Amino acid sequence: MVRRYTPEGKKRSFRVAYWLGVAAIIVLWIWAFKSYFDRYEYLHPEITWAVPGIDNQIIKVKGLLLWKENVLLSPAAGTLTYPLGRGPVRVARGAVVARVGGREVKAYQQGYFVAGKDGQESTWRYSSIWPSEQKEFSKPYKLQFLSDNTAAMRGQIVGKIIEQPQELRFIGYMPMWGDVEEQIRRKKLRVRIDSEDTVSTAKIRVTQKAGNLIKFYLTMPWFPPELALSRNYTLIIDAGQTEGALVPQSAILEKGGRTGIYMVRGARVVFIPVEGRKLANDKFLVTKGITVGDAVVEDAASAREGRIQLW
Repeated sequence: MVRRYTPEGKKRSFRVAYWLGVAAIIVLWIWAFKSYFDRYEYLHPEITWAVPGIDNQIIKVKGLLLWKENVLLSPAAGTLTYPLGRGPVRVARGAVVARVGGREVKAYQQGYFVAGKDGQESTWRYSSIWPSEQKEFSKPYKLQFLSDNTAAMRGQIVGKIIEQPQELRFIGYMPMWGDVEEQIRRKKLRVRIDSEDTVSTAKIRVTQKAGNLIKFYLTMPWFPPELALSRNYTLIIDAGQTEGALVPQSAILEKGGRTGIYMVRGARVVFIPVEGRKLANDKFLVTKGITVGDAVVEDAASAREGRIQLW
């Protein structure tokens, strides 16, 4: 069978060939355009400089507070009221902290008064808490306030007094990070009441190795009234400072199983293995590999080793 081309068929074949040629030219142009800009980016990478950086190492330890306390009992049956509020409130010796059926309940000693209980008042002792496993330290022991203007029975708990002054104590488990080991040798820990607070010193009473952790018992350097609301507490420990060269996180790249950075040396870029840690705000603190003032490629993912043109 002989295929014959009509004038219309020839025109159609020409149009197909034409547009195929146009498409090929466009693809080639895009490839050439991309190659040009890829090469341009390799030759002209965005450069940044390592600046001084400091990482304050903070350890947050969940543990338990210990203090001396004594409960106050209702002397009669009747309506219970708290003239100074339910606290915690500082009271002097002899201050009227509650009234029941017209009878006064006075503080037997100066200290913090709180109208509440958590059921641990008679059992909360160092000797019973110290042997506990770490998981026991996460159980909640939050104070339950007693209601004002309610009926009370004779002999029921109406609150408690936490004598002042006294030493507040803490038991917890902490990891051996930073310079904690050195602090333990000195029998003192650097602690903060919050992350923004200045550093205070807490005296270590007892330590005990517990696997990869250290169980410790210390004297707190403060005892504000609000801590009487719960026996649970998160202690903030200052584990020292680490200094290094600060760069954007984008300058760090995992390559061949190594963490590294593209460093600028003269007119060339070379891959340098580094050590350090990721910080907040997309920053990375390099502790080994480069120094402050070194020039590095800001976007390591799009960089490669070789010659560059800085200007």
